[in-house]
Amino acid sequence: MIELIKKHWITTLGILFLFSSFTYFLKIVFENNWFPAELRVLSGFTIGLTLLFAGFSNYRKNQLNTCQLLAGTGMSVVYATFSYVAFSTSLNWPYNITFISVLSLTALTTFMSYRYDLRGLIFISIMGGLLSPLFMKAEPHHDWLLFAYVLILNVGALYVSISKRWIELRAMAFAITVLIYATYFIYFDPLTWGRPFFYAASLFATYMGGIIFASYYEKDRFTGSNLYLSLINAMLFIFWSIYILGSFEITFTIPLLIVGLGFMATSSFIYYLSDKKPFPAIIYTCLGLLLFAISASNIQPMSIYGLEYVFTTLLWLLVVISTYSIGRFTKTFELIYVSYAAWLMLIIYWFTVAWDVQWIELFGVKYLPFFNAGALTWMALAAFGFYGSKVEQAKSPNLSTMMAIAANIIVAGLVTIQIKNLWIAYDITFMSRSLAISFSYIIYALFIFAWGAHTRAAAFRVMGSLVLIITTAKVFFWDISGDASISKMLFLSIIGLLTLGIARINKYWLDKEKAEAEANKQPFTPEHD
Repeated sequence: MIELIKKHWITTLGILFLFSSFTYFLKIVFENNWFPAELRVLSGFTIGLTLLFAGFSNYRKNQLNTCQLLAGTGMSVVYATFSYVAFSTSLNWPYNITFISVLSLTALTTFMSYRYDLRGLIFISIMGGLLSPLFMKAEPHHDWLLFAYVLILNVGALYVSISKRWIELRAMAFAITVLIYATYFIYFDPLTWGRPFFYAASLFATYMGGIIFASYYEKDRFTGSNLYLSLINAMLFIFWSIYILGSFEITFTIPLLIVGLGFMATSSFIYYLSDKKPFPAIIYTCLGLLLFAISASNIQPMSIYGLEYVFTTLLWLLVVISTYSIGRFTKTFELIYVSYAAWLMLIIYWFTVAWDVQWIELFGVKYLPFFNAGALTWMALAAFGFYGSKVEQAKSPNLSTMMAIAANIIVAGLVTIQIKNLWIAYDITFMSRSLAISFSYIIYALFIFAWGAHTRAAAFRVMGSLVLIITTAKVFFWDISGDASISKMLFLSIIGLLTLGIARINKYWLDKEKAEAEANKQPFTPEHD
């Protein structure tokens, strides 16, 4: 399954664009009431059940791949129909009926995939079910129902993922859930901090408990993908805690101290769970210490707003560089890895405050892109990442790739904020700022991807792919937000075709590499005494 995703994800992305174009057309139909609501619901259930029976027919013929594709798509359509029924303002189904329906459907999907080892079925079903609320928009008063809907699907995904050791299922469910949370936090614009903080804490606790149990069940000693996913989960919770409390102008000293204590307690638990391996526990200890440092920060606001964030970040970066230098000099690799972890945490902190840094006029010029305190901080963080990536390239290719990707994300943030400030400083109106940012991202993605294909370096391909995914999310949930229109549908179609073109180029390079690898194989000649 993982190999199929690696090979066909760009093609899938292009098909997703085209499918979204069709879904956008259906949204136009719904918004203009071209069909009665009852007929829409009946059509959804009919299409879903038809696909399910088609999948069952292929299962009887022992065509498992086709069976899982059809049945999973059918389940996705049924989930989408339930989403429409639950969140529609015209139908107003009772919450308990929707809750029982979604719970029953998830239980059925979980049982079928677990009982008959239908890995693709539950992957497609859960993905379609989680994506449905992104297309069928809920209203702010539906937040509890949306939370219950997403929680049920995540619990089902975690159960099967842990029981069957299907790692990609929990990773996919986690990624889409984070996307749902971010999208609806912006869309709902909550008036109080309590509910969004509770939802973020629930997401963190659910996946933290699931990952710890998975590590115990799979006996990986918290060193593999579970460690990576748990770190992403923890860092995202830190980000949302700071962002939510900061958005409501609430001091986050006490809440983050409590969260920091929680991380310290988690590090002790993980230390014993991993047979006293220090590395995973050190990571969580560093997370807790970072929260303590943020909470107890004594740097006061300066006359130039946001400059205190620059000094705080540069000060912590100096500590990181010093720790790295000591570790490199003494050949204490634990210190080197701690400095890498601290650098990643510092990136998260900087991303939460960098947008508020006010620029300084130099030489009578209102704003100089890439030549200001904020930009220099971005570049210093990226420079450390690129340097560490180069140093670790020979010994730890995976770590090198991760640091290179993080450094490129910093570069993307640098470009974004420079364009944002440039548009604000000079009041540029001939082009939308959002479109300008998307345009720069696309150029950045294509440049990195093309260079990766040309040099056949996997790291550059990963970087370009990451930027392409981020740009895709921005196009879907920012640039084309608002009322549906035919022009947006055509725009999605064109982007989908272009993405399929990129997939074709990628396939050409993959086939060429495969042919060269097979050509370099030497025939086996047995040795004789």
